[in-house]
Amino acid sequence: MLINIDVKSLEWCTYLFLSQDIVGIDEWHAVLKDPTKNDIHKDNQVKFNLPSRLIAKIFLFRWIYRGTAYAYSKDPDFTSVSSSVDYWQSVIDSYYTKYNGIYRTHKLFIEQAIREGFIISPFGRVHEFKPKQTYKGLVYNESDITNHPNQGLGADVVAMIRVMAKHKLDQAKLNNSKLISTVHDSIIVDSSEVDVEPVVRLFSKIFRYVPKVLSQHFNLDWNIPIKEEIKVGHNLLELKEYIL
Repeated sequence: MLINIDVKSLEWCTYLFLSQDIVGIDEWHAVLKDPTKNDIHKDNQVKFNLPSRLIAKIFLFRWIYRGTAYAYSKDPDFTSVSSSVDYWQSVIDSYYTKYNGIYRTHKLFIEQAIREGFIISPFGRVHEFKPKQTYKGLVYNESDITNHPNQGLGADVVAMIRVMAKHKLDQAKLNNSKLISTVHDSIIVDSSEVDVEPVVRLFSKIFRYVPKVLSQHFNLDWNIPIKEEIKVGHNLLELKEYIL
């Protein structure tokens, strides 16, 4: 059996940690407390008068990486809503007003990358940035600057979960369950059918301790809960949600 353990909204969680955005953190706690009553993307759809939850979700995950109004106005995913640069700039500005901590973090990252040429992540990973020659002169890619520190942090979080899982699987003597792959924010385990429930319980426990382990290992205060989403199936095409 394949067990797919996905880190729920990983890139949003890591940006919340980097930015310490109060509104975003409060929303995330509300979602985890009662996901049936709290939905970040549905709320943003209504608040910003977007046509669907899906559009609000896609917009958010492009916006955190400095998606531009021009890019939205030319993207087939968004032109059905509006092809106006001014319209999409107003949505971008509205998101920045709501998530002001992320606005400040974007500004800080861009200023630091241009001034020093690098950004150091909370885990010590160094991200270097160099300007590229364009018809406008030397230009820094703001999307890269706002992307790399967050993507790198997410990769490090998944790596830590994988290390914890290997240790716990060995400790529990679940010898018929092997970590076989990591794909972005997902960890895949190949397991015997009889071991599925013990493995799922093990990962659920690991996720509860991730903030504490990150805090202790890197000497920081990781205050963002990390939540798992688990699917099980005979192959990747047959994966279905698994609830204990």
